[in-house]
Amino acid sequence: MYSKQIDRANPGCIVFLADQSNSMLDGIGGGAKPKIEVVATALNRFLGELISMCEKGETEPRHYFDVGLIGYTTDNMGGPVVSSMYSGALAGRELIGIPDLYNSPLEIESRTKKEFQDDGAGGLTEVLVPINFPIWYKPPTPDKMFGTPMCTALSMAQQWISIWVAAHPNSFPPLVINLTDGEPTDGDPEQLGLADQLKALATADGNLLLFNCHLSSSPAESVFLPAAEAALPDELGRALFRMSSPLPDKMRQQAEIKGISAPLGCKATAFNADAVSLLKMLSLGTVVADSGLPKHLR
Repeated sequence: MYSKQIDRANPGCIVFLADQSNSMLDGIGGGAKPKIEVVATALNRFLGELISMCEKGETEPRHYFDVGLIGYTTDNMGGPVVSSMYSGALAGRELIGIPDLYNSPLEIESRTKKEFQDDGAGGLTEVLVPINFPIWYKPPTPDKMFGTPMCTALSMAQQWISIWVAAHPNSFPPLVINLTDGEPTDGDPEQLGLADQLKALATADGNLLLFNCHLSSSPAESVFLPAAEAALPDELGRALFRMSSPLPDKMRQQAEIKGISAPLGCKATAFNADAVSLLKMLSLGTVVADSGLPKHLR
């Protein structure tokens, strides 16, 4: 199980659920940068890296993945506002193949990254290097960010992926990564069985993998990939633990190879996550993708 090679005949599927509630405007991990901005940067970076993984020196990258972005918030009366986060040329679409993502970023931003270069005297010096940073997802403006209709978002993901699984019964199992900072405002997804229904979707290679990442404004240490419910500090953390999928052994071993601690029996969840933990969670998505790709693309 969880060993199917991803190729153009049997692509993989990754769907992100991004909380866009008002509290996402708070700083992440005790810092000043809003959680919503950190999530946007992380998602766009992930998409860029995933596209790079599918490149093989051809005109455009190969169609090895379909990717969905679901944003969820409410209107000011509490009504769910849940939809695809793609805009521009991709507006209104649900699961987007890698070639279309490659060809249709919303815009290209000019950013900088830190690099160490030879200083000519036998040492290294840190410099800022300009880079092009493609953008596919931009968060909503603060006046459109209210509640947390997670149940509605999970239901939408189930609808999308049910159709995808029916069309790709022999593919590597889909992956869903839920990024949130609070409790649902439209019901209890655990009591309603929404997480279990989502995880019940399966291909011949295994069941869907559901990851949950709780983003925090607190500087407190995060709990990452716990192996026991008792490791979580409160009921929200324990609920996310119960909702999350166990990390399959092959994925766990691949994560360890990449330097991500993944103890035996751990579940795919993080609680009180800061920016570092968020990037680790998205790195697990890359691990899942990487483990299924042909060897020459890993």
